[in-house]
Amino acid sequence: MLELRPSVNRLWPNICTAIGFIVLAFAGCSQNAPSHLPNPVLLPAYAVGNAIHNASYNAHRSKVKTYVTQNFEALHQDIRGGGGPVLEMAYQLAGVKAETRPALSRMLAEEPNLAKDPEALTVSLMVHGD
Repeated sequence: MLELRPSVNRLWPNICTAIGFIVLAFAGCSQNAPSHLPNPVLLPAYAVGNAIHNASYNAHRSKVKTYVTQNFEALHQDIRGGGGPVLEMAYQLAGVKAETRPALSRMLAEEPNLAKDPEALTVSLMVHGD
């Protein structure tokens, strides 16, 4: 004899997933209440903008790191001496503002670990630059 069974809707899991994504999208679109979720329509634009910013920052950091690595001993001497042309060029490459350079020079002179590691000096310059 034939056994009758209700048909299984094979699309039901896909429909549930789609409804879940739609609900999540609307949760990020609320204009009346603050939300930590960005507008999902703008996510591709954010991704492109972030990629461009990261590429620009990495190129800038690479220039500063190359200069610091090539002139590390001279930079260390300028830092101990309170300033000099090599240190000024490093500040210029990193985008450190002129009004903050004297205080940064004093801070760099007080940090003994910067005399050992070009990477640490590069990070210090990049943090205080633009």
